[in-house]
Formats: sequence, C-alpha cells, structure tokens
Amino acid sequence: MSLEPSAPPEFVPLTSTTVESSPSTARTNKTPVSPVAAQTDPVRKSRRRKFWDAAKTLSLVVSMFVNVILIVAVVILANQVGAIKLTLANVLGQLDSAFEGLGLAVISDTIKISQQVPVQFDLPLNQDTVVTTLGPVPINTQATFSLGQFGSINGTVSLQLPTGTSLPVHLELNVPVSSSIPVVFDQPIAIPLADKGLGPVVAKLRAALSPIIGLVQKMPDRFVIIP
Repeated sequence: MSLEPSAPPEFVPLTSTTVESSPSTARTNKTPVSPVAAQTDPVRKSRRRKFWDAAKTLSLVVSMFVNVILIVAVVILANQVGAIKLTLANVLGQLDSAFEGLGLAVISDTIKISQQVPVQFDLPLNQDTVVTTLGPVPINTQATFSLGQFGSINGTVSLQLPTGTSLPVHLELNVPVSSSIPVVFDQPIAIPLADKGLGPVVAKLRAALSPIIGLVQKMPDRFVIIP
C-alpha cells in the first residue's frame, strides 16, 4: 500500500462582480436636477455677498465721516469756549440786570382829567353886603316924629325908593347849591412796580437765573486736548 500525496486544492481567483441595477431602480433613487437651477443658486449667493460687502463698506465710510465731523466740532468748541463763555456771561448778566431794573422800575406819567363833577350842598351865608334895587320900592311904616321942645308925634310914613337905590343889608341864611362843576387838570402819577406785587416775581426770576450764571462763571476759558 503506497501513500501518494494528494494534490493541493485548486486556487480559484476572486473576481469582482458588478451588480447592475435596473433602469427603474435608477430612476427611483436619483432626483433629476435642472441645469438652470444649478446655475442660479451660486449667482444668488454671489449677489448677497456683494450686497453685504457694500453695506459694510458704506457703514464704515459713514462712521468715519461722522467721527471726523465730531472731532472737528470738538476742536472748534475747545478753541472757542472762551468766546462762548464770555458771550453767555454777557447775555445772562444783561438778563439779570433787566430783571433787577424791572423790580426797581417806577411808572411815571401824567393823566389828563377833564370831566363834569356834580355838586350839591347848602351854602351858609352870614355877612353884610350892599344890594341895589331893580325897580321902585314902596315903603309904608310907622314912624315917630320929633318936634323938638314941643314933643313928638307918631305917624305913618309912605314913600317909594327909586330904581337903582343902594341899600346896605345883612345876610344870614342857607343857600342850597345844586350844580355841576367842570374839572380840568393834569394829575402826575408815580407807581413803583415792586410795591404793587411785582417784587416777589422779580426775586423768583433772579433766583432761578443765579445758578446758571454761577455755572457759566465756573467754565474754563479754554479746553486743552491731551493726545
């Protein structure tokens, strides 16, 4: 009995197998893409990027422009602060002086008065005067006639005073007076406003203005910009 070596197993090379899908399966797994849509999407992204870049650039330019204006304004104000302080001090000082003058003001004027004033009263008279007759005045009175050494007799006297005869008389009576008198004259007036209620108002105005004047006086004559 002989032992013969058995032949080695035969090596079979592995070959790649390609599995082909059917046309129906390919249509189901893949979505068709339009060529126009594929070209439009990058264009939109490019436009958006350009828009944002332009907006950023514009914002930077505007910000720089505003900063330059503010810097120039600060420099101008720093150089002009002395003149501004002087102007404000003069204006506020004049305003305070005006308020003070208003409190010390006196209204002076002349009022012309022309009107009729009614008058009604009793005028007492007690005096001697001389009256003149305006016509013949008959007089009938009892009289005593002296006959010298032969005595005297009583009788009646009848006479008539001629027109224009002056007679001394004594007046003692009350004369009622009722009339109107024309009054015409110039009346000067002087009205101090402080005494007529304006003084407290002026004091309040000056008190409200005083802190502003003090603040302006404390302002420096100029600002020094330290780099």
